[in-house]
Amino acid sequence: MQIILLQDVKNLGKKGELKNVAEGYARNFLFAKKLAATATKEAIERVETLRKKEKIAELESLEKTKKLASELKDKLIEIKAKGKEGKLFGSISTKDVVKELGTLGFDISEKSVIMPTHIKEIGEYEIKINLAQGIEAKIKLKVSKEA
Repeated sequence: MQIILLQDVKNLGKKGELKNVAEGYARNFLFAKKLAATATKEAIERVETLRKKEKIAELESLEKTKKLASELKDKLIEIKAKGKEGKLFGSISTKDVVKELGTLGFDISEKSVIMPTHIKEIGEYEIKINLAQGIEAKIKLKVSKEA
């Protein structure tokens, strides 16, 4: 029996895939739990149009991410912190970097900012930002002494 999966099913397939399964499995498990539907012409066409829409949305998302990466590339941000003799009182963390990027109009999550450790000294640093779909951008962070 041919079915279309309405949700991801472990050891069977992903949402939207067309599969051949035993009638009993389809009727007693997949249909009962609303995990699949019978593969009619209309259902197959509906799944195809949904796939096309998802593909278009994915391409648009990829373009937005690439644009964001190009805007971020080699961007210099400056954070002023209290310190003495090159050392900071406290440290600069990913939260501080995200906050500073937010003031510049970039909406970046803390999980995206990759820093080896918290910054505890005045100076310039290169920070990597992992955006969606494997796209990365590097920014420069200048930590200076607060006047």
